[in-house]
Amino acid sequence: MQIKKYINQSSSSVIVASMLLLTIVLGACQEEEVINVGPPTIERVRTTDPTTVDSAFTSATLGSTIAILGTNLLGTQEVYLNDYPLGVNTAYVTNNSVIVTVGDSVPTVATDPNVPNKLRLVTKSGESVIDFQTLPPAPQILQVKNQYVKAGDDLTLFGRYFYFVDTVYFPGEDVFVTSGFQTNSAGTTLTVKVPEGLDFSESQSISVVTRSGGSATNRNTQIYNGKGMFADFDTNGALEWPWNWGWGISGEMIKPSQPGIEGLEGNFAGMNQPFPASYGWNNDKVINLANWGGVQIFPTAPAEEYSPGAPAASFDIRFELAINTTENISGLNVQLWYPDKNGNELSFDVPLSEVIRATDGSWHTISVAMNRLTNGNTRLNTYADLLAGDGGGVKQLRLLIINTTSSDIRAVVGIDNVRVVRAIN
Repeated sequence: MQIKKYINQSSSSVIVASMLLLTIVLGACQEEEVINVGPPTIERVRTTDPTTVDSAFTSATLGSTIAILGTNLLGTQEVYLNDYPLGVNTAYVTNNSVIVTVGDSVPTVATDPNVPNKLRLVTKSGESVIDFQTLPPAPQILQVKNQYVKAGDDLTLFGRYFYFVDTVYFPGEDVFVTSGFQTNSAGTTLTVKVPEGLDFSESQSISVVTRSGGSATNRNTQIYNGKGMFADFDTNGALEWPWNWGWGISGEMIKPSQPGIEGLEGNFAGMNQPFPASYGWNNDKVINLANWGGVQIFPTAPAEEYSPGAPAASFDIRFELAINTTENISGLNVQLWYPDKNGNELSFDVPLSEVIRATDGSWHTISVAMNRLTNGNTRLNTYADLLAGDGGGVKQLRLLIINTTSSDIRAVVGIDNVRVVRAIN
């Protein structure tokens, strides 16, 4: 009885072991049979957009996801773009397609003109190579250096991916430039001559088109459309130049030039001093635009753009600022200050080092969304809140240079063309 029991147990163990071994062998054979196909062949590449199912692409931009189509692709081990390996997720591999993402680290012709421009796919059975170009992403405009431009002026844009520029579009129908571009090697600046025929009836934005696509338009891509000006330091209205306009700098500092700074068009407000350390005060660094009699200084026309009920977030306060100095401007801010009808002093500080790209006296546009002027949780809600002025009905806006550092900073500063712009419709 004991011997039989032992044999039965041994037989059961052998059967189980044999079945397990057979499963392993069959599985291995099946895996080998499926993966060990012929050499791979890449037939074409398309995007993962279903609308491109019948398309064939010869290039892709960084960050895009592509589908490699062909035969014998199952078991793909690696995909290379310009000899840079892309990660392969087996969940996105079939015998006829491999889906991969073009990472930002892949070399492109923009940064290395000697890249091979090849797409290579490797399996256990071989590899397949096709010509394929990797391009930088579509251009991005982050800042228009000086928005106050006219035909014939040089316009400089700051941003990313200004490579292989094809066209720069300006406001107006068929107003564009296709040549004469100046870009740096990093693709972060683009300078172009402003063409004739600007028309702001539909838009006030610039856009850039490269081989990788077109840039988006937003409040950061706009140029001056001739509307909303209330302090150009030349034209008299509710504010009269050079003396009857408020208080702060002397009227003698409103003139067409300052040391190292030439006016954009006519006079501008100048400051020339060691800006006092640790938030120190003097009237020579203040431009307090005010009409003490309560006459409206802010724009109200065209009425459809300057509707009192429009959200404050739809408007920007903009002006041009130039600075000439050899000193470090980190710690210098320009503050916008506005007293509302309820006695709240609303303000917003702009660090100059974040928007001024050169301290050589060239002009830069500074733009602040109106609802960013705050005091705690209090802010302007509608355009009517700006039009109302302070509690006594005085309409005013203050621009003030602040030095937050512990040492004086010697500089010449110019400010011009203070305006309110409808940035979002």
